[in-house]
Amino acid sequence: MTACIGDFREFTHQGGARVTLVFFPADFQVRWSQCSATADFFAEYFAAVPACKPADDDARAEFIGTVSYVVNELVENAVKFSIGERVEVTVGLDGDELVAAVANQILATTVELLSTTFDELVAGDPQELLFARVEMNAENPEAGGSGLGFLTMMSDYGAKIGWRFTPVADNPNNVLLETMARLEVKKP
Repeated sequence: MTACIGDFREFTHQGGARVTLVFFPADFQVRWSQCSATADFFAEYFAAVPACKPADDDARAEFIGTVSYVVNELVENAVKFSIGERVEVTVGLDGDELVAAVANQILATTVELLSTTFDELVAGDPQELLFARVEMNAENPEAGGSGLGFLTMMSDYGAKIGWRFTPVADNPNNVLLETMARLEVKKP
């Protein structure tokens, strides 16, 4: 059964520009620098798209920094936790929003824990949760799954985040996890 958490909406691709990149991490080890380079590519690409094109150099630097951070977080999480053979990254315009979406397979046994974590992230105030999670991590550096990247996207960059879990028909041990971040495109 498919389940959604947060602000997950179908990506309608209204607005024209869209780019998809597929990693096959089973075929080679993806390095963190490759995730960053991927994010930088998407940020630079969409900074040149007329519907997104920032008005001046300061706005351009802010746009590139925001998009690069958001896409990098999504790609790193997908690559780090993927158990499937591919990680698909799509960035595109959807109305007045720039949408970054990442899809990867995870173990079905992790869905409950992830669902609980994602529910917590969208239920509270992102700024308050961010401070609480930073303190929690400082007290227990070995704790994982704090959601700091998602909380930073929401609190610092105004991203609307959503997740969708879909069973994988040919492998009942896996679930397709789609993670989506929506950013408002500021008009020049």
